[in-house]
Amino acid sequence: MAKAFSLKLRARAAPHRNGRHELAWLHGSVSILLLEDFVGAAFGAVFFTVTSEIWEIAKHLGSVNIFIIFLISIIMGFSLVYLSRRRKAVSIKLEHAASLRAIEIYIISFLTSLMFVLVFNTAQATDLILKQTFVITLPAVVSAATADLLFF
Repeated sequence: MAKAFSLKLRARAAPHRNGRHELAWLHGSVSILLLEDFVGAAFGAVFFTVTSEIWEIAKHLGSVNIFIIFLISIIMGFSLVYLSRRRKAVSIKLEHAASLRAIEIYIISFLTSLMFVLVFNTAQATDLILKQTFVITLPAVVSAATADLLFF
């Protein structure tokens, strides 16, 4: 009981990580977490970008499929971030912070996936570039959220 209470006090007393706010980009400053998100997303995206199966899958996907992949990516990112925060600290604002981190992780993962698709030149048409990016973003989000779990 005393240990759980001290965790609650620590969670409220220490909203910062290593002297920096977790969502520092909201205040206009860059956080080391953005770099960690990029490294995690790159690790998840690079292997799928050069896979011809992903190119074929993306070619045949419709708008509904892409939207469902987007939803799955957001839900998985939120779930991983939320569950990693919940095991370390108890906080009233946990859902809000986890939602913002999930959006941050998704945006970084999407941009990283887009960068790899453009660098490796795996598609020529704009719609195919976007489809491949959405498909590759799913494993990139999982990888970036896992990196967040390890480094947080």
